[in-house]
Amino acid sequence: MYVVSLLSVLGGVAFAALLGRFLGQEQRLASVEFNGQALSLIGGVLLSSFILLTGFQVAGAWSALSTARSRTYDEARALGDTYWAAGGLADADRVKVRALLRQYTADVRTVEFPDLAHGHTSPEAWRALDRVRAAVGAAAPAPSHQSAKSAATTALATVYETRTDRAAEVKGGMPRITWIALLVAGGFLVAFPPVLGLTATARHLVALCFVGAAIAFAICLTAQLNHAFQHPFGVRDTAFTFAESRFHQMDG
Repeated sequence: MYVVSLLSVLGGVAFAALLGRFLGQEQRLASVEFNGQALSLIGGVLLSSFILLTGFQVAGAWSALSTARSRTYDEARALGDTYWAAGGLADADRVKVRALLRQYTADVRTVEFPDLAHGHTSPEAWRALDRVRAAVGAAAPAPSHQSAKSAATTALATVYETRTDRAAEVKGGMPRITWIALLVAGGFLVAFPPVLGLTATARHLVALCFVGAAIAFAICLTAQLNHAFQHPFGVRDTAFTFAESRFHQMDG
């Protein structure tokens, strides 16, 4: 899970080293070549632009990630409510609905979550949920079971709602233009010292490489946070493992 971050950091180091080596000066320029106020203004604008874009990306991605994680627990709770309500159905209907709920939950955990990491939901899980709805709809309409059937239908509607929200969040992400702006700002920030005449000494190049590594890591981190269901920071299947444990408790 750290390979991408490490490669990004090394790429930032290489980028900074190449810029410092080929754009840097062999000798220090005379002090008259520099305008301290102008350089301070330009450097401050570049740094603040990069920080602003990075903060915007991280805040937006983290908010989407938190929402997606919360929705999975909402879906898991709705599955538990449906499972509990199914306990009031006729014996044959109860066994069938609960078995189908267990199958759907297992499909989400084992089949769909790997698909979510690749940007799409699982048709198999959708079909499993449709079978649950069909079984609840076909349950015996006896007056003694009507309240349980109604409760199961309501809880199942919540499952569909949260699942649809999760399907929409899979395709979510920050606008592409902000990524382009972030990369451009980071590149200019690393290139700023060599363009101004940074001497290509070993000490200066090492310092510039640290700057490149920090900027590359920040960009990589924001990119990894941008996808709510991708590793290493994406939502896991913990909520559905919890739902399965609740099923076992209710069976007991």
